[in-house]
Amino acid sequence: MACPVLAQARDARASKPQAPAVQSVRFDDWFYRCANVKAAGGKDVQQCEVAQIAQVRQGDQNVNVLTLAIARTAPEAGKKASESDLLLTALVPLNVVLPTGLGLGTGGKELATIPYRNCNQAGCWAQQKLDARMLDALRKGTSGEAHLRLMNGQNINLKFSLKGLAKALAELQKPSKA
Repeated sequence: MACPVLAQARDARASKPQAPAVQSVRFDDWFYRCANVKAAGGKDVQQCEVAQIAQVRQGDQNVNVLTLAIARTAPEAGKKASESDLLLTALVPLNVVLPTGLGLGTGGKELATIPYRNCNQAGCWAQQKLDARMLDALRKGTSGEAHLRLMNGQNINLKFSLKGLAKALAELQKPSKA
């Protein structure tokens, strides 16, 4: 499981067999998922995200090539939560050229080049706070593209669907029920 909420929920299940399951609702090609996780003070908090996993077929199995997750971040101290408090996390396979970053676009237009944060056994992670321009383009688009360069110099374009993203984001941005 590559998404932040799911990774934490999986870790919680590994240490506590009775941990609650991840709740998931599908919005076309996107999933809205929530899990209760332990906060720093030991209190249960609900963390939610909107996610999609793009796969390709290799031989007789599907392989994850791009995981996108959008989650709310805590608002800055003294500020009210806003639409700009959304963080995009992307996970791609290992062996990418890190300095080039991960390109993200829709409708043939480049939206951003996101720097890679780190790599681990799951792959390489890139994160960026979504601004109003990026959010608007992603909501209105029908398909998106991620651009990366492999260590062998090959440029890769990964396509993903934006169908259902606007509805899933609306669910994510509803006031918390907690």
